[in-house]
Amino acid sequence: MTTGQTLIITLATRNRGKQLELAHWLAHSNLPISLAINEQAPEIEETGRDFIENALLKARKTPSVAGSQLVLAEDSGMVVDALDGAYGISPFPGLYSNRWMTPAIRDALLGNSIANRMPLDRTTEDGVTNSDLCAGIQALMTGKQNRAARYCCGMALWHTERGLLFQTLDATELLVIEGEPRGSNGFGYDPIVTPLNPNQDPELTMAELSTEEKNRISHRGRAFQKTIDFLQANPL
Repeated sequence: MTTGQTLIITLATRNRGKQLELAHWLAHSNLPISLAINEQAPEIEETGRDFIENALLKARKTPSVAGSQLVLAEDSGMVVDALDGAYGISPFPGLYSNRWMTPAIRDALLGNSIANRMPLDRTTEDGVTNSDLCAGIQALMTGKQNRAARYCCGMALWHTERGLLFQTLDATELLVIEGEPRGSNGFGYDPIVTPLNPNQDPELTMAELSTEEKNRISHRGRAFQKTIDFLQANPL
């Protein structure tokens, strides 16, 4: 990490939830680092074969903001063991966590679309809401004994002149709940999964945890911590 000045890292994501999650983590670290968003950056097509490849694609292709030579990118999603192979996707939903459900699949599984339940939730270009995605996973899990799942995060740190500096793949082990989604904090599949963590209340969904609690066990937070550790150990 550079000394005597604030290090600016361009964050390669338009997902407001992810931006806030990483910014909150950084705000409590007391490190001379700030995150910047290139609002003009193009949407990067996720054509990688895994989370790491997608993160690297986004890191390479996102222009850094003025004063920044570092781009941090991540690609993340959920993997549900019992649903492996569903709709020809393996692991499922994996890389397709935000786009496995088409309107036709939604209508077949749910009948009607469900309005988004949390402020940070998004709706796809096809009109599929995040609540549709959550309800779809739960519908597919009907009668399944194996409720194991995990959040996965591939993260890559790119230097505009030196290329790839660091990459990591991390996961948070989960269980998919039965019954109604719970909680209003977070985004994505948080309302339908509980963390398998000995230091966390096993009855609370990820959406019922505070931001601080979630960041302590988050796949994304863990990957970010490793990236920051790398920067501290390797001055630019």
